[in-house]
Amino acid sequence: MKKFILFTFLVVTTMFGASSVSAQCDPSLSQIKCSYYNEGYQDGTNDFREGRSNDYKRYRDKYERKYEADFRDGYRAGYSGGSIVGGSIPANSEYLAYDRGYWLGGSDVRTNQKRDYKKYSAQYDRRFEKQFRSGYDDGYYNRPRQYETAPVPIYPPTPTYPPTYPPTYPPTYPPIVPPVYPGPGGDTSGSATWSGRVDDKVNLVIRGGSITPELVAGNTMQTRYSNMNGTLPRRASTVSARKSDGRGNVDVIQQPNRANNFTAIIQVSDPRGGSGDYKVDINWSSTGGNVEEPYRSGRVVWRGRVDQTVNITVAGSSVEAEDVAGTGLSNTNFSIDGYLANRPGSVNVRRVRGRGTVKVLEQPSWNNGFVAVIQIFDPNNGSDNYEVEISW
Repeated sequence: MKKFILFTFLVVTTMFGASSVSAQCDPSLSQIKCSYYNEGYQDGTNDFREGRSNDYKRYRDKYERKYEADFRDGYRAGYSGGSIVGGSIPANSEYLAYDRGYWLGGSDVRTNQKRDYKKYSAQYDRRFEKQFRSGYDDGYYNRPRQYETAPVPIYPPTPTYPPTYPPTYPPTYPPIVPPVYPGPGGDTSGSATWSGRVDDKVNLVIRGGSITPELVAGNTMQTRYSNMNGTLPRRASTVSARKSDGRGNVDVIQQPNRANNFTAIIQVSDPRGGSGDYKVDINWSSTGGNVEEPYRSGRVVWRGRVDQTVNITVAGSSVEAEDVAGTGLSNTNFSIDGYLANRPGSVNVRRVRGRGTVKVLEQPSWNNGFVAVIQIFDPNNGSDNYEVEISW
């Protein structure tokens, strides 16, 4: 498998004319040069989005001098295009709708939920449903962000005369303010309704904005109606269930918490022969609202053999590794001492062994469900053994 990723082309239009900036690694380059180009492209994209200056040399510890030109070219292409198809950024309202959808789409695919942006209808302005849906689909399918309209440049309130020549480039754009949400992907309270036909036992599994029936025992299960009014939040909540129709029993057998990925389970039991009709009303409320868990320091030591790019996700006492690019992971293991609390925090990473680079890709926050994401990048041919120490 080739160790580089081919990107699409971006076109950057300047005030002096249009010029084309390639976001694709030159196929004539070696794999290792392409790896450095792609790493530079990612860092340039991130710097562009976060409003940092155009300076690839801040990452000088990530490349060898003989590959500096490859890293630099990738960085400049990423910074010019910002990994946004079309090379432009939308105005704030459209950006917030798109970005909220992008995050929720990515969250749904990570938690194995079916693709359905409409379940979040209460979480976006209907005027920007198109942007929210577009962002949700791009996030769900792990595509690069694709904005559509450019922002209006900031001009001084009173023009100065005579005008200054040559005009400054690039123009100054208003800062993009990241969306702020009341909690990590959910409402303080909400409800759901399910009705159907049960023979023996059925579990109703609620996670986020979805309710999924699962046959536990018996011959048949049929859903006639289900509805979610709100989203089960990613924080400790109390769930209750009431049977409004049916001959058997309805019990909450699992309350949502960090250990079960904030998943509630309601069990419908029909002890008699044959099947019966049921209607179940479910309610939840957060225990303590947006109260954060107390801080607990901790440490993870992760080991594995990496080929190009791997993301390590830490949440609570859970540690998962994902092969983002390369030929796959092998020989992985980890040890954890402590618990990454359900609150914003600061995570650090140190490379103990391995020839590539490591960095913290995401810090725990409300917007990502309080997870930390650490990325290992191995630019050389073949794979290498890594050991990283993650602490908070």
